[in-house]
Amino acid sequence: MASYSITKINEYDAHGGPSSEKPGGDGHAKTATREGRYVINSIGKHVSYGKYAYWSGVAWGTEMRLDGDITMVKNGGAWVRLTDVNAQWGKYKTQQKQVTEYIRQQYTAISNSKAFPNRWIFNDFGHTSVKYFKDNNHNWKLDGKEQVLGDFIHTTPPDEYLTSINKGSQIKLSESHGCIHVKPLDIDTMIGNGYLKKGNTIEVHSYTERMIPVSLTRSIARPPFEVHFYPGLFKIAIYRVSIKK
Repeated sequence: MASYSITKINEYDAHGGPSSEKPGGDGHAKTATREGRYVINSIGKHVSYGKYAYWSGVAWGTEMRLDGDITMVKNGGAWVRLTDVNAQWGKYKTQQKQVTEYIRQQYTAISNSKAFPNRWIFNDFGHTSVKYFKDNNHNWKLDGKEQVLGDFIHTTPPDEYLTSINKGSQIKLSESHGCIHVKPLDIDTMIGNGYLKKGNTIEVHSYTERMIPVSLTRSIARPPFEVHFYPGLFKIAIYRVSIKK
């Protein structure tokens, strides 16, 4: 059986969920980022249809405008009312002015500006998300009863805004609900360098680990790169993979 040597070549700041479950300020529980080895299934903008379907029910960067007091978004190439996007926003179809005021308040909270945004910058999962699954049969593809986890690698709206005004150095990554938060420029770099790529491995380590190893050995791996998250150290380490001779 082949054995693989993985050698650390880079690292980035990252923040997962708490080591034990606790309430989140938004009414959703914060849970630990799940330990294990996973395979990346997809990379792209995330749209929620469940409990996060208010702010995350619209893709990051979607065009916005006002039609009087009505918030409009470009959905599928056509301008529609925000309250027509999904059932959650649809609850407020008769309260268009209040919806628009709510959008203004949210934008002010992020940007400290009272202007109305021209792009949707409220999606909790940022401009791109990396989704992964437990590859039970080790064939590097999603099949059988395998499912994509609810833990993603993604950015957050406040960090995206700081990056957009060239203040990325001020970012202090926040604790997640179980996902892995990273900086916007870092996720772009990891994608651009091929570290985060469909089919690559992500390994989430134990919260108790207090050192990032320079090298590791794995019996199942695939070149050229693996991404390892150390939640207790708030770091992602990038490893180069090679067959052990």
